Amino acid sequence: MKQKIKLTLIAFIMSCGLVITPEIHSFDMDTYHRIQSNFLQFLFHLFFELMNSINPSRLVMTALFIFLFLWLKFLSKSNIKLNWVQYLLSIILAIFAVSGLAFFTPNLQNGSWDVLFKGSVQLTKTAIMFVSWFWLYNYLQVSLMHMLTLFKFQKKEQVGRSHSRVPKFFKEHIFITAFFIYTLLLIPIVLMDFPGTVSYDTLVQLIQFNGDVPLRNDHPIFSTAMFGNAVKLATKMGNPSLGVFFHALYHMVGSAICVSYTAWVLNKLTKKIAPSYIYAGLMAFIPILNNLITVPVKDTMFSHAFTTAIATICLYLYERDTYFAKKSYLMTLLALTFAILLRKNTVYALIPVLIILIPFVLIKLLKKKDNHLVLTAIIILPLFISAGIEKGLVSYYNVENAVLQQEKFSIPFQQTARYVKKYKDEIPKEEKEIIDKVIDYDNLPKLYLPTRSDPVKESFRDNVTKKDIKAYLGVWAKQFKKHPDIYFEATMHQIFPLFTMTNHNTYYASLESTSKITPWTNKHFDIYNLKQPEANVGLSLVKMSFYKLFDNLPVLSLLNNYSMYIILIMMLLAIALYHKMTKVLWAMLPTLLLLGTLIVGPLMMAYHRYYIPFVLMAPIYLALVYIELNKKKQVVETETQDEIEDETGEDGLDLPFEA
Repeated sequence: MKQKIKLTLIAFIMSCGLVITPEIHSFDMDTYHRIQSNFLQFLFHLFFELMNSINPSRLVMTALFIFLFLWLKFLSKSNIKLNWVQYLLSIILAIFAVSGLAFFTPNLQNGSWDVLFKGSVQLTKTAIMFVSWFWLYNYLQVSLMHMLTLFKFQKKEQVGRSHSRVPKFFKEHIFITAFFIYTLLLIPIVLMDFPGTVSYDTLVQLIQFNGDVPLRNDHPIFSTAMFGNAVKLATKMGNPSLGVFFHALYHMVGSAICVSYTAWVLNKLTKKIAPSYIYAGLMAFIPILNNLITVPVKDTMFSHAFTTAIATICLYLYERDTYFAKKSYLMTLLALTFAILLRKNTVYALIPVLIILIPFVLIKLLKKKDNHLVLTAIIILPLFISAGIEKGLVSYYNVENAVLQQEKFSIPFQQTARYVKKYKDEIPKEEKEIIDKVIDYDNLPKLYLPTRSDPVKESFRDNVTKKDIKAYLGVWAKQFKKHPDIYFEATMHQIFPLFTMTNHNTYYASLESTSKITPWTNKHFDIYNLKQPEANVGLSLVKMSFYKLFDNLPVLSLLNNYSMYIILIMMLLAIALYHKMTKVLWAMLPTLLLLGTLIVGPLMMAYHRYYIPFVLMAPIYLALVYIELNKKKQVVETETQDEIEDETGEDGLDLPFEA
């Protein structure tokens, strides 16, 4: 009875706390002042605030409460206990959830933490929100543990023709079948979106390739050459728009190869067929993935190549004989080379891995123990291959070296901009001058976008010296000492979309919509004669509209939320850390470092093309942790069985159920 009351209370608080918004509402002060007691005034104000902060209808709230109660009741029977690492993760994720809601109040541009702490009523409301999100993440982790430890793939006996060729083909040809499933689901989308979508960055690459502006390597030259040559070929054929379609076909076939190979790896790891086909189908079905197949941006193929490389490394760690027998090292080399050529983030993820891995290998080598020398060589080789290819492309296309210095200062510049916006009157003249030598001080409050650092970075002075940078960093450190909370708030405001499930995807586009952004883009779409057939305009616009609806549908919207996959990886990391799953941690390291490059990057909000790797890799890590946990469970069960045999002198199989 006590347990039911406890669960009812938790479900009731959560059903309220998860829908509360931090917004402050005005109320009748005359009525408020008629109340004599301070405590009763507090209760009156709190009840009023909660009433206006809970937005869903009574029916929705009741349904949410019933669902939460039944969910918690089900989990209470599992007796799964969380560890301190998982509790810590729940605290961190709850902070991100509440902060994210605060940053939308009154709007994303001007929101701050201040709204959470304005008086005792707001503090109480914040506490309810935080506790509710903390409980939610706790119960999500319990659900994850329940699934990983208690779920079993059922072995079904074949009915009828046991020698049917179709099931046998599915079992023996995972790669081919997954490839077929994936492309079958994508072909309608590619045709619907014909010829494809040219985003702003891709249009800039095409303009550079055509020589209308200098060709620079701030965009990967390999990606620029791929798209530029596709359009060039199509232009010779008399229809430049076909070049966009050719690139969509590259994406479709390339991503199909990568997804199918990863599905094959999943089969080798889990020894099951279902995870492979579920993976292939899901990766083709989710809008945040299939929408980008028709967009010739570097991130799509980079993400698929990077994921395939990590999948093959997982195969090496768990099935080394299969890795070498099936020559999967060739796929590792190829996938990593493509990933490096398409985005430098790969290098930023690999170099730290090698810094950790090489000493580890050398120590093992000296002790004549099993080491990963071959794997290390396989990871290093693509760095040299890609460097050679890029050098050749830079020389062939006469590319300008455009390593932009300001890219390194995304986070400090955002912190300075927020500091200037809030404490402009406190900043002495000499500090203003030092900042102004690096970025445009006077316009910082206007340029500052909390979720995007590009406007502030673009004000970077052309004639900045190392001395100027050093002086700026000195001012940056001094201002941090005065108001450290502003620095943390600025960074949280930029990165919170990575770790909250409340954000939405807005970057759905078609050729029709992207060509109408600015007069400048319109001009170049006309110059290059990039057009969408009238018959496809309606189809692609309806597709975009459906995708936006998809982001608001129950369950499906969670599958389409990139943050959910990052949070899932964090939850799996917590399990791996606590249980010391060394192989899983090695496999996760490149992905975590890649996540680090996003944290210091320019943009987090809505542009889901940056987050594709985490969507693609989360199922792989889910499979690895499942394997590890069940391996531990099998060891425990074997030890228990041995004890039974010792006590009975028999194998224990004929003992009654009660035993």
